[in-house]
Amino acid sequence: MLIGGTGPVGQAALPYLLGDRHEVAVAHTGAHEPPGPERVEHLHGERPALLAAGGPAERWGPEVLVDTFAGGATAEKGHELGCLAGRSAASQIVAISSIDVYRHCALAGVDGNEPTELPLDPLPLIEDAPQRSAPSPGGDIVHDNVAMEGALHGAARISVLRPGAIYGPHLHPRVLREWHLVGKIARGERHLALPAGGTQLFHRVALERVGRAVAAAIGAAPSGRWACNVADPQDFTYGALASLVARQLEWDWEIEVVGFGQAEHPWNVRHPVIADTTRLRHRLSVVEPDPVAATTEQVAWLWDHRAEPMLAQIPSH
Repeated sequence: MLIGGTGPVGQAALPYLLGDRHEVAVAHTGAHEPPGPERVEHLHGERPALLAAGGPAERWGPEVLVDTFAGGATAEKGHELGCLAGRSAASQIVAISSIDVYRHCALAGVDGNEPTELPLDPLPLIEDAPQRSAPSPGGDIVHDNVAMEGALHGAARISVLRPGAIYGPHLHPRVLREWHLVGKIARGERHLALPAGGTQLFHRVALERVGRAVAAAIGAAPSGRWACNVADPQDFTYGALASLVARQLEWDWEIEVVGFGQAEHPWNVRHPVIADTTRLRHRLSVVEPDPVAATTEQVAWLWDHRAEPMLAQIPSH
């Protein structure tokens, strides 16, 4: 069962779940009914009613619960999911968390945290790296992935996937970060401020890779509680990403190097954020897609969709 499966991650996972011959139900509000195979069942309602004792999710009898925590992860939602797992005898939970659980991300200034001048933790971040001690103070949704992870229970296998900054061809504000650069070109803006020379790096991940990881975790994640970073094996600094976009769209930037904090963009972190992907590659055997190809495909997709009204609503940073 995909809970909140109509968003980017759920829709990216669906073809791989069906390809593995799983029987799939998607539990969601019904506000957005994506087109899809007839053999996918849809359960409609608000989350509390869907997951309530004796409710539609429990009656469907899922063996695996995949929760994308649409609208933000909280301890309450994690506990609610665990209770459903216990009542429905689900053998596994696959929870979509975030790389933001790590202390290093908070010290780098992610999600409204006040960045520090000096980091504390070595890179790349392994799954056992120290975690944040408080919820993220900012961002456009209320969320606390650390609390959500801690509240999970009820299944013999609890697999937690921690994606980096997701990008992919899906009209949703949280996966369209590259529009910051593509949109400048679409608007004819040549000026590009590079904070600290464009050296910022917040580890990105192709949406397809996240979808593959969800399906792979069902078969390959070990028993017990297990976390796995989900990120591309290679990535671009902000400056390198700006260079790739310019080359692909035959554009010339007028560069202004500014200090950190004097210009905003979606990857504007004080310290590089890089996740170790050993578990993803070796335990889950997820090695596709190629990150350079996926990025160029995203840039082309954004350019082709540049007239979409939703893109005009996305903040420029």
